[in-house]
Amino acid sequence: MNPEKLHLEYRKQMQRIRQFRIVVRVLTGIVYSMALCWFVFCIFGTAVLGRGTAEENATVTQYIMIGFAIFFPLHYLFVHALMKLGRQEINVMAGILHRMFPDSLYHPDGKINRKVILESRFFNASFTSEETNSTTCYGTVEMPCGNYRMMMADIGITTARDSGLYRLPVVNYVFTLYRLLLRPLFGMRVESSMHSFRGMFGYCETDLSFRSGVVLIPDHLENKIGYLAHHIQKFNQQNKAKFMRLEDPEFERYFAVYAEDEVEARRILTPLMMQRITALRRLSDRNLLLSFSGNRLFYAVSTPDGFLRPGRKSLQDAKLLEQLYADISLCRTIVNELRL
Repeated sequence: MNPEKLHLEYRKQMQRIRQFRIVVRVLTGIVYSMALCWFVFCIFGTAVLGRGTAEENATVTQYIMIGFAIFFPLHYLFVHALMKLGRQEINVMAGILHRMFPDSLYHPDGKINRKVILESRFFNASFTSEETNSTTCYGTVEMPCGNYRMMMADIGITTARDSGLYRLPVVNYVFTLYRLLLRPLFGMRVESSMHSFRGMFGYCETDLSFRSGVVLIPDHLENKIGYLAHHIQKFNQQNKAKFMRLEDPEFERYFAVYAEDEVEARRILTPLMMQRITALRRLSDRNLLLSFSGNRLFYAVSTPDGFLRPGRKSLQDAKLLEQLYADISLCRTIVNELRL
């Protein structure tokens, strides 16, 4: 696979997507700014109108009606442009994936089972609650891997903040406002603004069977305060998982290991396996999450631009195409290495 040649082949389509994204970004700024202004007016407008004369209030009302008359056509154009951009991105990705991996099957409307996501142990431990969590799938890719099929999906996970701070009504209200109106103004993608996680999630059956869960997370993220750290705490509490010290310092430079059963974890993470995973990790500059549960290997990579969407940089050069090829190849290689 020659990324440079592939990028040249799809250069015109990439340029159209880039131009359309500019249009969507401009419309996003206008529509969400107007919505934010209306929200502020709903809070403070009564006080303002209460101090004005009848004539001044009539003038303000007239401006509001003009604002609505402008807002609704712009909102329609914004939604139409967003849908058209999505169709263009899907068409381009379908062609690129077929050229990169001829044996792959790309499903733009593909779905992924919530139970499989729960089994991975990557996301919030309360993920079984339909009221507090939701999953959005932006497409799937299937490809053969030995006697099995490997599944990868572009997913968005929206997880309720169940820590004590977010249970306070005022804090939760402000955070919801931030995700609904402010984050889309500055985020990479409008549809990703509500997600706690957006990126690649995949799994494949293996020849091994794991009685308990083992999770590998990027070592430099392990101590960070935020969504991932909060989940690790929940994982520890509910499954009595423990942080493990291993005998491979280079492996521990890249991964922190949490396991319910240390004997099981050491059966999986043999010195040879740790060397292979370390070597594979060096091939990619992405933060890769791995877990072993049941007879499956799970993997995930955060991709705010969307795993199955052309990245912003790939619209100008072949860098992101190279990264896409490396991500999929890395997962396939890990599965093959496990069978050895």
